[in-house]
Amino acid sequence: MAARLGHVTLFSQKIFSVSPVNVTLERLTSPSMTTRINLTTTDVKQTRVALNVFDSVVEADGVTLVLSFIISSQEEFGKYQFVVANNVMPAARRAFEIVPEGITLYTYIAIMLELIV
Repeated sequence: MAARLGHVTLFSQKIFSVSPVNVTLERLTSPSMTTRINLTTTDVKQTRVALNVFDSVVEADGVTLVLSFIISSQEEFGKYQFVVANNVMPAARRAFEIVPEGITLYTYIAIMLELIV
């Protein structure tokens, strides 16, 4: 997902879950370490989701998450995961990557590799 430095970033995702849900956002700082991110807003709305079950698509109740946060420095681009928990199931995680808007992922990787060297 692409984001602009210093601007509000919106991330929207439909998930299969029962309400109420608790959502947190974490930055993956290493394979075994995360840092919790303060969300500007979290919006959770009831929706219908399509689940692939064998060779069929089954509709079920779910929620649409809209996370809002600000990328305030170049170091904040990278890998994140959102964590969804409810009172029925253990927490579920879904990873995604935020890259600077307007450049390709390959250019971003090259820039980051130059910063490391």
